[in-house]
Amino acid sequence: MSAALLVLSVVGVMFFGGKMLANPTDWLPNALGIIGCLVLWTRTSTTRQAPRDMSSIASLHEINDRHTLDEALASDHAVLYKHSTRCPVSSYVIREVHQFAEAHPDWDIYILKVVERRALSNAVADELGVTHQSPQAFVIKQGACVWHASHSDITEERLDAQAA
Repeated sequence: MSAALLVLSVVGVMFFGGKMLANPTDWLPNALGIIGCLVLWTRTSTTRQAPRDMSSIASLHEINDRHTLDEALASDHAVLYKHSTRCPVSSYVIREVHQFAEAHPDWDIYILKVVERRALSNAVADELGVTHQSPQAFVIKQGACVWHASHSDITEERLDAQAA
């Protein structure tokens, strides 16, 4: 969808630019149209940026194997976050997870990239009995899932409420 929005914003700039050239006295609505298209293009391109380097936060662990997944599911207090490297919503939500991690260094944060580790992602859905979605977050306390959410329901504030 990001590619479609990028194309739409470029076409919009061309459209409003052409109208502005054809009728310079009606410049204000066309200038606002161009600005709107540029904002759309900027938002589209920033959602595609990779999340911060995970090594900068000590409590972040990437799930690459079954052992690390089992460790996450058996944690005393942890967040297991299922992240899609192809989803703009995931790009936003992972920032919320990072902010939570920075505010709660005593909590382990496990990140599972669902596209790259599909079998492990399916194992989470099976073991926790929660239909797969991404992005998706699970709060684990004493080896049990006590809360889960997906998409825009995953915020630093909601994770913080679970940490209390």
